[in-house]
Amino acid sequence: MPDYTAIGDIHGMDATLAALLSRVPDTGTLVFLGDYLDRGPASREVVERLLQLEQERPCIFLRGNHEAMALAALDGDPTLERGWLLNGGLFTLESYGGRILPAHEAFLRRTQPYFETDDCIFVHAGLPPECRPDEVAPDVLWWIREPFLSTSYHWGKLVIHGHTPVEGGRPEFLPNRINIDTGAVYGFTLTALVLPEHTVVAEPARDLSPE
Repeated sequence: MPDYTAIGDIHGMDATLAALLSRVPDTGTLVFLGDYLDRGPASREVVERLLQLEQERPCIFLRGNHEAMALAALDGDPTLERGWLLNGGLFTLESYGGRILPAHEAFLRRTQPYFETDDCIFVHAGLPPECRPDEVAPDVLWWIREPFLSTSYHWGKLVIHGHTPVEGGRPEFLPNRINIDTGAVYGFTLTALVLPEHTVVAEPARDLSPE
């Protein structure tokens, strides 16, 4: 019986998400790695689906850099607002008709920086070598690429992450980490990783992205 199913970067791909959810195990906890918003055509529908899903089964929702940018924009940071809009935020606002719904904003604000089990650390982007997730600023967990992606350091637990799309739409399995951002919004696949079996469920992109 699976304990956890991790799901990679969704980016407003609601039809793809719906198809993937129909194929993953219906037992255990779903762990979403963040980046629910932006670039794809249906951010509002994705968040609405996630809100409904947590009424039906255990879910953990992590924060990605795109949620971080959206929240900074909502809090009035003009620099980060511009960065968000240029990185897919315009498509999110379009899906909402111009303004993120209060209930959806509340959902974004309660997303977690990371989630940890006996065997795994779930995080959106990654971790600096030799650091635990509670030892670094949350924005590092949302944004880091290097030196995380090139290190062979092992944190004593397997790091499950997204954020950096893997070329070719296949997850990347390494001794210290597994990357399940398989570029759904770029026309590849949305990936779920079933643990502890390490079984992969991949759904080809169904939504037509505005980008």
